[in-house]
Amino acid sequence: METPRQLSRGRVLFADDDRALREGLATMLRRFGFECHCVATAADAAEVLRAVEFDVLISDINMPGNVGLELIESLPQLAAGLPVILLTGRPTVDTAARSVRLPVVAYLTKPPDFDELCRLLDKAVADHHGFRAMQTGRERLRTWEKELEQIEQGLRQSPGTQPGGPMGSYLRASLRQVILLLADVERATQTLERRAAGSLDQVDHVAALRRTVEVLERTKQNFKSKDLADLRRQLEQLLEKSGDPGPVI
Repeated sequence: METPRQLSRGRVLFADDDRALREGLATMLRRFGFECHCVATAADAAEVLRAVEFDVLISDINMPGNVGLELIESLPQLAAGLPVILLTGRPTVDTAARSVRLPVVAYLTKPPDFDELCRLLDKAVADHHGFRAMQTGRERLRTWEKELEQIEQGLRQSPGTQPGGPMGSYLRASLRQVILLLADVERATQTLERRAAGSLDQVDHVAALRRTVEVLERTKQNFKSKDLADLRRQLEQLLEKSGDPGPVI
């Protein structure tokens, strides 16, 4: 069996009306590093999902409110993209076939093999983190687009009144989004590195960040800007968190 970990491996919602199995499996999951919240019915699961964000749902099939997989079918409205691991003591061809058309990553019989369950949970959690990162990235782009539209509108209505001119407003908005995007990329890279056991040769984010800092340093005399100085400091902090600050020209 795997060795327990100290860091959280993800937030799990476990829905099952079998109290003994629910409490026993939840205790094991917590011992091995997962945050696990338990409920006994589909209605309780739906209520919790509306209020709290989870990385994966483990759900019994034959429990109140989910006999026909109603809970799983309602997930797009409750928690879009949430992966599901189904547990059942009475597997049937019908439920197995229906689960293929739903966001189900595994269909397991009770009691599940714990090592297999942990492997499935790790993959589901990592995939859901990636899904949320892409959602955040798309929202960043939408916000940036709205800011640029506002700058353009202000320029048309009152040209020459914005501090620093339209390019100054554009630079401030763009730098803010770049900083936020780099922070998102850093978090996503760290997640991927953990999933790849620390080996991520195909994503050399440290070199890219160091190069950005060096360019900003070399050009600071030609284009003085407090925003650029703040950006350079934040990039340096990201490099320090990566454990490789690198030389700064």
